[in-house]
Amino acid sequence: MHDFIVVGSGAGGATVAKELCVAGKKVLLLEGGKSVEPRKAADAYSVVKGDVEIWYASCLGGTTMVSMGNAVRSGLYPELKDYYARAESEMGVVPVPEGRMGKGTRLLREAHKGWHVMPKAIDFSICKGCGQCPNGCPTTARWSSLRYVSEARKSGCDILTGCMVKSVIIESGRAAGVQLDDGRSFRGGVVVLSAGAIETPRILHRSGVKGAGEGLFADTFITVGGLKRGIGMNAELGMALYAKRDGYLLSPHYSSFLVQRLRQKGIKSKPSDILGIMVKIEDEPTGKVGQDGVTKGITRRDALLLEAGRREAIDILMKAGVEERTIVSTHPRGAHPGGTCNSLIKSWGDQTLGVESLYISDASILAGPFGLPPLLTIVAGSKFLASAILGTP
Repeated sequence: MHDFIVVGSGAGGATVAKELCVAGKKVLLLEGGKSVEPRKAADAYSVVKGDVEIWYASCLGGTTMVSMGNAVRSGLYPELKDYYARAESEMGVVPVPEGRMGKGTRLLREAHKGWHVMPKAIDFSICKGCGQCPNGCPTTARWSSLRYVSEARKSGCDILTGCMVKSVIIESGRAAGVQLDDGRSFRGGVVVLSAGAIETPRILHRSGVKGAGEGLFADTFITVGGLKRGIGMNAELGMALYAKRDGYLLSPHYSSFLVQRLRQKGIKSKPSDILGIMVKIEDEPTGKVGQDGVTKGITRRDALLLEAGRREAIDILMKAGVEERTIVSTHPRGAHPGGTCNSLIKSWGDQTLGVESLYISDASILAGPFGLPPLLTIVAGSKFLASAILGTP
Protein backbone atom coordinates (compact mmCIF):
# COMPACT_ATOMS: atom_id res chain seq x y z
CA MET A 1 0.00 0.00 0.00
CA HIS A 2 1.20 3.51 -0.83
CA ASP A 3 1.46 6.36 1.66
CA PHE A 4 -0.18 8.70 -0.85
CA ILE A 5 -2.28 8.40 -4.00
CA VAL A 6 -2.21 11.49 -6.23
CA VAL A 7 -4.84 11.71 -8.96
CA GLY A 8 -3.73 13.83 -11.93
CA SER A 9 -0.29 14.82 -13.21
CA GLY A 10 -0.77 18.47 -14.17
CA ALA A 11 0.67 21.47 -12.34
CA GLY A 12 -0.96 20.48 -9.04
CA GLY A 13 -0.60 16.70 -8.99
CA ALA A 14 2.94 16.54 -10.34
CA THR A 15 4.10 19.14 -7.82
CA VAL A 16 2.55 17.35 -4.85
CA ALA A 17 3.87 13.96 -6.00
CA LYS A 18 7.38 15.33 -6.45
CA GLU A 19 7.43 17.07 -3.08
CA LEU A 20 6.17 13.97 -1.26
CA CYS A 21 8.53 11.57 -3.04
CA VAL A 22 11.57 13.75 -2.41
CA ALA A 23 10.57 13.67 1.28
CA GLY A 24 10.80 9.88 1.19
CA LYS A 25 7.10 9.03 0.96
CA LYS A 26 5.76 6.14 -1.12
CA VAL A 27 3.53 7.70 -3.78
CA LEU A 28 1.29 6.39 -6.54
CA LEU A 29 0.55 8.95 -9.28
CA LEU A 30 -2.48 8.15 -11.44
CA GLU A 31 -3.14 9.94 -14.74
CA GLY A 32 -6.34 9.44 -16.72
CA GLY A 33 -4.75 10.39 -20.03
CA LYS A 34 -1.87 8.84 -21.90
CA SER A 35 1.73 9.92 -22.34
CA VAL A 36 2.27 12.06 -25.46
CA GLU A 37 5.31 13.58 -27.12
CA PRO A 38 5.67 17.23 -26.04
CA ARG A 39 5.58 18.46 -29.65
CA LYS A 40 2.30 16.57 -30.25
CA ALA A 41 0.54 17.66 -27.06
CA ALA A 42 -2.26 19.35 -29.01
CA ASP A 43 -3.54 15.84 -29.77
CA ALA A 44 -4.55 15.62 -26.09
CA TYR A 45 -6.90 18.62 -26.13
CA SER A 46 -10.42 18.18 -24.79
CA VAL A 47 -12.96 20.86 -25.70
CA VAL A 48 -16.16 21.48 -23.75
CA LYS A 49 -18.62 23.14 -26.13
CA GLY A 50 -20.94 25.91 -24.99
CA ASP A 51 -21.35 29.68 -24.88
CA VAL A 52 -17.76 29.65 -23.67
CA GLU A 53 -15.64 26.85 -25.12
CA ILE A 54 -13.40 25.40 -22.41
CA TRP A 55 -10.09 23.89 -23.56
CA TYR A 56 -7.83 21.64 -21.48
CA ALA A 57 -5.47 18.73 -22.08
CA SER A 58 -5.85 15.14 -20.87
CA CYS A 59 -2.43 13.51 -20.84
CA LEU A 60 0.62 12.98 -18.66
CA GLY A 61 1.57 16.53 -17.71
CA GLY A 62 -1.99 17.80 -18.14
CA THR A 63 -2.63 21.28 -19.49
CA THR A 64 0.95 22.35 -18.67
CA MET A 65 1.82 20.55 -21.92
CA VAL A 66 -0.06 23.19 -23.94
CA SER A 67 0.39 26.27 -21.77
CA MET A 68 2.05 29.50 -22.86
CA GLY A 69 4.48 29.26 -19.95
CA ASN A 70 3.13 32.47 -18.40
CA ALA A 71 4.07 32.63 -14.73
CA VAL A 72 2.48 35.56 -12.90
CA ARG A 73 2.00 35.85 -9.15
CA SER A 74 -1.49 36.52 -7.85
CA GLY A 75 -2.18 38.99 -5.04
CA LEU A 76 -4.98 36.71 -3.79
CA TYR A 77 -2.55 34.47 -1.89
CA PRO A 78 -0.04 36.44 0.21
CA GLU A 79 0.66 33.26 2.23
CA LEU A 80 2.30 31.76 -0.86
CA LYS A 81 5.08 34.37 -1.09
CA ASP A 82 7.93 31.98 -0.19
CA TYR A 83 6.43 29.18 -2.27
CA TYR A 84 6.11 31.47 -5.29
CA ALA A 85 9.84 32.18 -4.99
CA ARG A 86 10.69 28.47 -4.79
CA ALA A 87 8.49 27.68 -7.76
CA GLU A 88 9.97 30.49 -9.86
CA SER A 89 13.48 29.26 -9.12
CA GLU A 90 12.73 25.64 -9.99
CA MET A 91 10.71 26.48 -13.09
CA GLY A 92 13.27 28.97 -14.40
CA VAL A 93 10.84 31.89 -14.51
CA VAL A 94 12.30 35.01 -16.17
CA PRO A 95 10.87 38.03 -18.01
CA VAL A 96 10.85 37.58 -21.78
CA PRO A 97 14.20 38.91 -23.06
CA GLU A 98 14.05 41.89 -25.39
CA GLY A 99 15.68 39.94 -28.19
CA ARG A 100 13.04 37.19 -28.07
CA MET A 101 10.10 39.47 -28.79
CA GLY A 102 8.77 39.07 -32.31
CA LYS A 103 8.04 41.73 -34.92
CA GLY A 104 4.32 41.81 -34.16
CA THR A 105 4.86 42.13 -30.41
CA ARG A 106 7.35 44.97 -30.90
CA LEU A 107 4.95 46.77 -33.20
CA LEU A 108 2.17 46.59 -30.58
CA ARG A 109 4.57 47.81 -27.90
CA GLU A 110 5.36 50.85 -30.02
CA ALA A 111 1.65 51.53 -30.54
CA HIS A 112 0.83 51.39 -26.82
CA LYS A 113 3.05 52.37 -23.90
CA GLY A 114 1.23 50.55 -21.08
CA TRP A 115 2.65 47.06 -21.52
CA HIS A 116 4.53 44.98 -18.94
CA VAL A 117 6.96 42.22 -19.88
CA MET A 118 5.47 38.77 -19.24
CA PRO A 119 7.42 36.44 -16.92
CA LYS A 120 7.61 32.97 -18.44
CA ALA A 121 8.80 29.54 -17.38
CA ILE A 122 10.91 29.11 -20.51
CA ASP A 123 14.58 28.34 -21.06
CA PHE A 124 15.34 31.03 -23.61
CA SER A 125 18.76 29.55 -24.36
CA ILE A 126 17.01 26.81 -26.35
CA CYS A 127 13.64 28.41 -27.13
CA LYS A 128 13.11 28.96 -30.88
CA GLY A 129 10.33 31.50 -30.37
CA CYS A 130 8.28 29.52 -32.90
CA GLY A 131 4.83 30.30 -31.52
CA GLN A 132 3.98 26.64 -30.94
CA CYS A 133 3.57 26.80 -27.14
CA PRO A 134 -0.20 26.05 -27.17
CA ASN A 135 0.33 23.11 -29.53
CA GLY A 136 3.20 21.53 -27.61
CA CYS A 137 6.78 22.74 -27.28
CA PRO A 138 9.02 21.15 -29.96
CA THR A 139 12.23 21.87 -28.02
CA THR A 140 10.95 21.32 -24.42
CA ALA A 141 12.24 24.82 -23.66
CA ARG A 142 8.96 25.65 -21.97
CA TRP A 143 8.47 24.18 -18.51
CA SER A 144 5.84 21.50 -18.11
CA SER A 145 4.98 19.34 -15.13
CA LEU A 146 6.72 16.41 -16.88
CA ARG A 147 9.86 17.73 -15.20
CA TYR A 148 8.32 17.19 -11.77
CA VAL A 149 6.93 13.83 -12.91
CA SER A 150 10.47 12.83 -13.88
CA GLU A 151 11.86 13.96 -10.51
CA ALA A 152 9.12 12.06 -8.71
CA ARG A 153 9.89 8.91 -10.72
CA LYS A 154 13.60 9.18 -9.87
CA SER A 155 12.61 9.40 -6.19
CA GLY A 156 10.60 6.18 -6.39
CA CYS A 157 7.15 7.34 -7.47
CA ASP A 158 4.96 4.72 -9.15
CA ILE A 159 3.25 6.30 -12.18
CA LEU A 160 0.33 4.82 -14.11
CA THR A 161 -1.34 6.41 -17.15
CA GLY A 162 -4.72 5.64 -18.70
CA CYS A 163 -6.23 5.28 -15.23
CA MET A 164 -9.57 7.08 -14.95
CA VAL A 165 -10.52 7.42 -11.30
CA LYS A 166 -14.21 6.86 -10.66
CA SER A 167 -14.35 7.66 -6.96
CA VAL A 168 -12.50 7.92 -3.68
CA ILE A 169 -12.92 4.96 -1.34
CA ILE A 170 -14.19 6.38 1.94
CA GLU A 171 -14.27 4.21 5.05
CA SER A 172 -15.38 5.48 8.46
CA GLY A 173 -15.04 9.09 7.32
CA ARG A 174 -11.53 8.61 5.98
CA ALA A 175 -10.13 8.33 2.44
CA ALA A 176 -8.68 4.85 2.03
CA GLY A 177 -7.91 4.71 -1.69
CA VAL A 178 -9.49 5.12 -5.12
CA GLN A 179 -11.73 3.08 -7.42
CA LEU A 180 -11.07 3.16 -11.18
CA ASP A 181 -13.60 3.08 -14.00
CA ASP A 182 -12.32 -0.34 -15.05
CA GLY A 183 -13.06 -1.86 -11.66
CA ARG A 184 -9.54 -1.82 -10.28
CA SER A 185 -8.82 -0.18 -6.95
CA PHE A 186 -5.75 1.10 -5.16
CA ARG A 187 -5.37 1.57 -1.42
CA GLY A 188 -3.47 4.46 0.11
CA GLY A 189 -3.14 6.33 3.38
CA VAL A 190 -3.87 9.77 1.89
CA VAL A 191 -5.59 10.75 -1.37
CA VAL A 192 -4.84 14.02 -3.19
CA LEU A 193 -7.20 14.94 -6.03
CA SER A 194 -5.55 16.98 -8.79
CA ALA A 195 -7.70 16.04 -11.76
CA GLY A 196 -8.59 19.65 -12.61
CA ALA A 197 -11.63 21.87 -12.23
CA ILE A 198 -13.74 19.67 -14.51
CA GLU A 199 -12.91 16.16 -13.29
CA THR A 200 -12.11 16.71 -9.59
CA PRO A 201 -15.69 17.79 -8.68
CA ARG A 202 -17.07 14.85 -10.66
CA ILE A 203 -14.90 12.44 -8.67
CA LEU A 204 -16.11 14.06 -5.45
CA HIS A 205 -19.75 13.75 -6.58
CA ARG A 206 -19.32 10.06 -7.27
CA SER A 207 -17.61 9.67 -3.89
CA GLY A 208 -20.57 11.11 -2.01
CA VAL A 209 -18.86 14.41 -1.11
CA LYS A 210 -21.42 17.17 -1.58
CA GLY A 211 -20.97 20.79 -2.58
CA ALA A 212 -18.54 20.48 -5.50
CA GLY A 213 -19.13 21.69 -9.05
CA GLU A 214 -20.48 25.20 -8.50
CA GLY A 215 -18.58 28.43 -9.10
CA LEU A 216 -16.86 27.57 -12.39
CA PHE A 217 -14.87 30.34 -14.04
CA ALA A 218 -12.69 29.95 -17.12
CA ASP A 219 -10.76 33.22 -17.58
CA THR A 220 -12.93 33.77 -20.66
CA PHE A 221 -11.06 35.34 -23.55
CA ILE A 222 -11.36 36.46 -27.15
CA THR A 223 -8.64 37.36 -29.62
CA VAL A 224 -9.10 40.55 -31.60
CA GLY A 225 -7.04 40.95 -34.76
CA GLY A 226 -6.76 42.10 -38.34
CA LEU A 227 -4.53 42.35 -41.38
CA LYS A 228 -0.92 43.46 -41.21
CA ARG A 229 0.58 41.79 -44.24
CA GLY A 230 3.69 39.73 -43.55
CA ILE A 231 3.88 40.58 -39.82
CA GLY A 232 4.51 36.92 -38.93
CA MET A 233 2.93 36.91 -35.48
CA ASN A 234 1.84 33.30 -36.04
CA ALA A 235 5.47 32.22 -35.81
CA GLU A 236 6.65 34.28 -32.84
CA LEU A 237 6.55 33.86 -29.07
CA GLY A 238 3.01 34.58 -27.91
CA MET A 239 1.92 36.72 -24.97
CA ALA A 240 5.37 38.23 -24.37
CA LEU A 241 3.71 41.38 -22.98
CA TYR A 242 0.59 42.08 -20.94
CA ALA A 243 -1.43 45.04 -19.73
CA LYS A 244 -3.67 44.62 -16.67
CA ARG A 245 -6.90 46.56 -16.50
CA ASP A 246 -9.78 46.63 -14.02
CA GLY A 247 -11.45 43.33 -14.85
CA TYR A 248 -9.48 42.29 -17.89
CA LEU A 249 -6.01 41.70 -19.31
CA LEU A 250 -4.57 42.43 -22.77
CA SER A 251 -1.73 40.50 -24.38
CA PRO A 252 -0.30 40.13 -27.92
CA HIS A 253 -1.74 36.90 -29.29
CA TYR A 254 -2.23 35.08 -32.58
CA SER A 255 -5.26 32.87 -33.20
CA SER A 256 -5.89 30.78 -36.30
CA PHE A 257 -9.60 31.45 -35.81
CA LEU A 258 -8.98 35.04 -36.97
CA VAL A 259 -8.12 33.78 -40.46
CA GLN A 260 -11.45 31.96 -40.56
CA ARG A 261 -13.35 35.06 -39.41
CA LEU A 262 -11.69 37.18 -42.09
CA ARG A 263 -12.59 34.60 -44.72
CA GLN A 264 -16.22 34.82 -43.58
CA LYS A 265 -16.04 38.57 -44.26
CA GLY A 266 -14.69 37.90 -47.74
CA ILE A 267 -11.15 39.01 -46.85
CA LYS A 268 -8.35 36.69 -47.93
CA SER A 269 -5.42 36.32 -45.55
CA LYS A 270 -2.62 34.01 -44.53
CA PRO A 271 -1.66 33.16 -40.94
CA SER A 272 1.43 35.34 -41.35
CA ASP A 273 -0.77 38.37 -42.11
CA ILE A 274 -2.52 38.53 -38.73
CA LEU A 275 -1.77 40.93 -35.88
CA GLY A 276 -3.77 40.14 -32.75
CA ILE A 277 -4.42 40.96 -29.12
CA MET A 278 -6.00 38.68 -26.52
CA VAL A 279 -8.66 40.10 -24.21
CA LYS A 280 -8.91 37.89 -21.11
CA ILE A 281 -11.50 38.83 -18.50
CA GLU A 282 -12.12 38.03 -14.84
CA ASP A 283 -15.35 36.24 -15.67
CA GLU A 284 -18.00 35.72 -13.05
CA PRO A 285 -17.91 32.25 -11.45
CA THR A 286 -21.41 31.27 -12.53
CA GLY A 287 -20.63 28.03 -14.37
CA LYS A 288 -21.37 24.55 -13.16
CA VAL A 289 -19.85 21.09 -13.58
CA GLY A 290 -22.13 18.06 -13.34
CA GLN A 291 -21.84 14.41 -14.21
CA ASP A 292 -23.63 14.94 -17.51
CA GLY A 293 -22.11 18.18 -18.66
CA VAL A 294 -20.62 21.61 -18.08
CA THR A 295 -22.47 24.90 -18.32
CA LYS A 296 -20.57 28.17 -18.68
CA GLY A 297 -22.33 31.24 -20.00
CA ILE A 298 -21.48 34.91 -20.41
CA THR A 299 -23.09 37.23 -17.88
CA ARG A 300 -23.93 40.85 -18.57
CA ARG A 301 -20.83 41.90 -16.63
CA ASP A 302 -18.69 39.48 -18.64
CA ALA A 303 -20.07 40.87 -21.90
CA LEU A 304 -19.34 44.45 -20.83
CA LEU A 305 -15.75 43.55 -19.90
CA LEU A 306 -15.19 41.72 -23.19
CA GLU A 307 -16.53 44.71 -25.08
CA ALA A 308 -14.38 47.18 -23.14
CA GLY A 309 -11.30 45.08 -23.83
CA ARG A 310 -12.26 44.60 -27.48
CA ARG A 311 -12.58 48.34 -28.02
CA GLU A 312 -9.21 49.01 -26.42
CA ALA A 313 -7.61 46.24 -28.50
CA ILE A 314 -9.08 47.73 -31.68
CA ASP A 315 -7.67 51.13 -30.78
CA ILE A 316 -4.18 49.69 -30.26
CA LEU A 317 -4.34 47.63 -33.45
CA MET A 318 -5.32 50.66 -35.50
CA LYS A 319 -2.43 52.64 -34.01
CA ALA A 320 -0.21 49.75 -35.12
CA GLY A 321 -1.42 50.16 -38.71
CA VAL A 322 -4.25 47.64 -38.95
CA GLU A 323 -7.21 48.83 -41.04
CA GLU A 324 -10.40 48.90 -38.97
CA ARG A 325 -12.43 47.18 -41.70
CA THR A 326 -10.24 44.06 -41.35
CA ILE A 327 -10.52 43.75 -37.57
CA VAL A 328 -12.47 40.71 -36.34
CA SER A 329 -12.87 38.82 -33.06
CA THR A 330 -12.91 35.13 -32.17
CA HIS A 331 -15.65 33.31 -30.29
CA PRO A 332 -15.28 33.26 -26.46
CA ARG A 333 -13.06 30.53 -25.08
CA GLY A 334 -11.59 29.62 -21.71
CA ALA A 335 -8.36 27.75 -21.08
CA HIS A 336 -8.16 28.13 -17.28
CA PRO A 337 -11.20 26.41 -15.78
CA GLY A 338 -11.20 26.78 -12.01
CA GLY A 339 -13.13 27.44 -8.81
CA THR A 340 -15.42 24.40 -8.76
CA CYS A 341 -14.28 23.19 -5.32
CA ASN A 342 -13.32 26.52 -3.80
CA SER A 343 -16.35 26.58 -1.50
CA LEU A 344 -15.20 23.35 0.18
CA ILE A 345 -11.89 24.60 1.55
CA LYS A 346 -10.48 27.53 3.50
CA SER A 347 -7.05 27.69 1.89
CA TRP A 348 -4.45 25.51 0.15
CA GLY A 349 -3.08 24.34 3.49
CA ASP A 350 -6.31 24.33 5.52
CA GLN A 351 -8.68 21.95 3.77
CA THR A 352 -11.82 20.68 5.47
CA LEU A 353 -13.64 18.43 3.01
CA GLY A 354 -15.39 16.49 5.74
CA VAL A 355 -13.29 13.45 4.88
CA GLU A 356 -10.06 12.77 6.75
CA SER A 357 -6.89 12.32 4.65
CA LEU A 358 -8.54 13.70 1.48
CA TYR A 359 -7.07 16.82 -0.16
CA ILE A 360 -7.41 18.82 -3.38
CA SER A 361 -4.55 20.51 -5.23
CA ASP A 362 -5.51 21.95 -8.60
CA ALA A 363 -7.32 24.89 -10.22
CA SER A 364 -10.65 23.78 -8.74
CA ILE A 365 -9.74 25.45 -5.44
CA LEU A 366 -8.59 28.76 -6.91
CA ALA A 367 -10.52 31.77 -5.67
CA GLY A 368 -12.33 33.35 -8.58
CA PRO A 369 -12.68 35.28 -10.69
CA PHE A 370 -8.95 34.91 -11.28
CA GLY A 371 -8.10 36.69 -14.55
CA LEU A 372 -4.38 35.83 -14.51
CA PRO A 373 -2.38 32.86 -15.80
CA PRO A 374 -2.82 30.35 -12.92
CA LEU A 375 0.17 28.07 -13.58
CA LEU A 376 2.54 29.59 -11.02
CA THR A 377 -0.16 29.86 -8.34
CA ILE A 378 -1.12 26.19 -8.73
CA VAL A 379 2.51 25.08 -8.41
CA ALA A 380 3.16 27.36 -5.42
CA GLY A 381 -0.09 26.35 -3.75
CA SER A 382 0.69 22.67 -4.26
CA LYS A 383 4.08 23.15 -2.64
CA PHE A 384 2.30 24.83 0.26
CA LEU A 385 -0.12 21.92 0.60
CA ALA A 386 2.67 19.34 0.49
CA SER A 387 4.53 21.22 3.22
CA ALA A 388 1.36 21.35 5.34
CA ILE A 389 0.80 17.61 4.93
CA LEU A 390 4.43 16.82 5.75
CA GLY A 391 4.58 19.34 8.59
CA THR A 392 7.65 21.04 7.10
CA PRO A 393 8.28 24.75 6.45
